[in-house]
Amino acid sequence: MKRLGCLLCLVLGLTGCAKNEFDIGIAVPAGSESMVVYADEQISPTKSSFTVSAGEGLGDTAVYLKPVEVQEENAYDEGTYLTPGVPVKIEAEKGGWFRIGVSVQNPTEEDMEVFLHVEGIELRIE
Repeated sequence: MKRLGCLLCLVLGLTGCAKNEFDIGIAVPAGSESMVVYADEQISPTKSSFTVSAGEGLGDTAVYLKPVEVQEENAYDEGTYLTPGVPVKIEAEKGGWFRIGVSVQNPTEEDMEVFLHVEGIELRIE
């Protein structure tokens, strides 16, 4: 299911149907007590900031960026609070590559997938 979502995002991005907007799925393993779970895909802001909103499966949470390829030595270790229905703007290095993650736990016995809607980015699959 996750790979199907990634493929759909990639196809929509390539065809221009969803210009710089993606629904990014994040797999949260069963029994996970992790503080932050990151998406497999990497994002790159097309400007000095981008917009994130909560998608399916997410309640109040914090969004984190993990630098993958950046030029500037900025600290990205603080999360940005996210509430469903209220998009937030996140400042990040234009052209830098990041993994995006959320602070979420999954006490159930089944894996779950949550989604972030992200605008103003390029997406690449790791």
